[in-house]
Amino acid sequence: MKKSLLWVCAILLGIVQMVYAQERRVTGKVSAADGQGIPGVSVQVKGTTRGVVTDASGLYAINSNSTSDVLVFSAVGYRIQELTVGTQTTLNVSLQEETKALDEVVVTGYGTQRKKDITGAVTVVKGADLTALPTANLTQALQGRAAGVTVGNDNSPGGGTMVRIRGFGTINNNSPLYIVDGVPTQGTLNNINPNDIESLQVLKDASAASIYGARAANGVVIITTKKGKPGEPKLTFDMYVGVQRPGKFLNLLNSQELGQQIWASARNVGQTPSHGQYGSGEQPVIPDYIYPSGVFEGDARVARDANGNYVNYTYDLRNPDLGKTKFMITKANKQGTNWQKELFNPALIQNYQLGTSGGTDKGSYAISFNYFDQKGIMKYTNYKRYSLRANTEFKLKDRIRIGENFTVSYDERVGITNNDESNPIAFAVRMNPLIPVYDVAGNFAGAKGANLGNARNPVAELYRNKDNVTKGIHLFGNAFLDLDIFKGLVFRTSMGIEYNTYNFNPFTPLDPESPEARNTNSLRVENRYDNSWTWYNTLTYNKTFGNHSINVLAGTEAIATYDFIFDATRSNYAFEDPDYLYLNAGSPLGLQNSGRGVNRTRLFSLFGKVNYAYKDFFLADFTLRRDGSSRFSAANRYAVFPAASVGLRLSELAALKNVNFLSDLKIRCGICASLSFRS
Repeated sequence: MKKSLLWVCAILLGIVQMVYAQERRVTGKVSAADGQGIPGVSVQVKGTTRGVVTDASGLYAINSNSTSDVLVFSAVGYRIQELTVGTQTTLNVSLQEETKALDEVVVTGYGTQRKKDITGAVTVVKGADLTALPTANLTQALQGRAAGVTVGNDNSPGGGTMVRIRGFGTINNNSPLYIVDGVPTQGTLNNINPNDIESLQVLKDASAASIYGARAANGVVIITTKKGKPGEPKLTFDMYVGVQRPGKFLNLLNSQELGQQIWASARNVGQTPSHGQYGSGEQPVIPDYIYPSGVFEGDARVARDANGNYVNYTYDLRNPDLGKTKFMITKANKQGTNWQKELFNPALIQNYQLGTSGGTDKGSYAISFNYFDQKGIMKYTNYKRYSLRANTEFKLKDRIRIGENFTVSYDERVGITNNDESNPIAFAVRMNPLIPVYDVAGNFAGAKGANLGNARNPVAELYRNKDNVTKGIHLFGNAFLDLDIFKGLVFRTSMGIEYNTYNFNPFTPLDPESPEARNTNSLRVENRYDNSWTWYNTLTYNKTFGNHSINVLAGTEAIATYDFIFDATRSNYAFEDPDYLYLNAGSPLGLQNSGRGVNRTRLFSLFGKVNYAYKDFFLADFTLRRDGSSRFSAANRYAVFPAASVGLRLSELAALKNVNFLSDLKIRCGICASLSFRS
């Protein structure tokens, strides 16, 4: 009996040992040279679909079935490292940074190219760099990150931006062409979430951008969004919350300093100083009231009843006695109103990003949801954006791959135009410091008094604009198919769409306090709709023989765009409550309708490109594109755009190969023909 039990125990122990030998848990930490853990490192069993990703501390745990298993550790910016598991259950790895990124593959138009083989002017910006600072949109994030690229913006939440690549090239549209995952966009980049960007390439010179033909005269910005990677499903959550504060203000005069300046300027030209508010004495005297003009306490026009109410006060612009016996009584701010401080406040900015990604050798996915909310440092301005992106790719057979990149977003913006003299910032500079923000009744004060200028109260302007929201819905994406015809030859077809719709219903109320007050209110309803589709097909052939390598690209592209704007206006609204502001509530006498018509365009193109490299030393690039545009008459519809560039990588010379401080030295030159028909 005892022997039987011993045999059973031995067998069970052997089974346990066999199971243990079949599958073991291998754990460890992946760290950088400084010992800090690296998050997001892909750890995969070589030759299988089993893989994990390191956590925020660089720790990982993975199952191994054999002592001969090889773990592959890879991360962006680090050299790939492989280690055999053997009999170990703990494997700690130190990854070395990839100091030379010359073999990095970048998107250069309808395809990819090794960075060291590029003969044009191309700048690559990583997605991590774009999100290093909190920004509302992608173009703001690009500022200062690419040489030769100038980014300007109106600094308002969700406001417009200006991107110029190597200056101005025309008196018309100088904006570059934006390509997102192979699809050109005709809208703004506000609806693209910067957290979804994997990389961004700026094609700065004509030889690099010529593959896009007539649309690329101002340069091209190619945006690639994040894709899923093989490995276990990964769930990420990122957020930040911050406070924005206004920077340095202009040092403007206060009430007393302004009076002294007026007196000095009059005497300097030989005149006797006199002013509707400061009087005409030897020195300027600040009155108690600026409307009625230059009035002091005790004046009958500012008399009060037993309850302290001003008996001659009115805020009714239509009162026939306004300015005669009735006034919008306003006290003088004797210390001086700092209109800049009244206009700006610290403001909250917050961003929340939830994403999931993963995949196998048969398919991958990356899905993200983003909420962005930015309050403006200028009062009553803000921008909100909700966006959802889904990128997927599947391998149907060994030679066929299909996928899609799609995003949908909704945004709301409350802002103002700040590029003319009639905006709140300009009014804050022009507004007389004698004028307070509010009058004696708590209504907005203005410059109705004598010699106070014609600027409008900027705080009132912003407050009255707070319900004028621009709403937009945006859909953008493409579906594609890749077919490996034979080794080195790949066919791709891609169909992209863009859809944008906007609604803007600005209401302009009365402004009784203004010196040039509006005599009626009005509502304008504007609806805009645009869409486009892009279909391109390419054949790409790669071949290396001996010291020679060649890449040939040929393709066709068809693009159609459509946009339409309709707006209508009515005035003389009896109520200014936002719930009652719709067209039919206004007076028919103030009705104006205007449909700005439909704008349709078509573009058809044939293009080809050849890249040649000899021993990684001599590089050549030849491009030819023929564009046909519906914008021109039949006799002038087509144009051909050739381009050529060559380069010599001097760092490949034996005399320079071992120079430590020289990672890559290249001289290049190019020539091309281009024009622009973008309006």
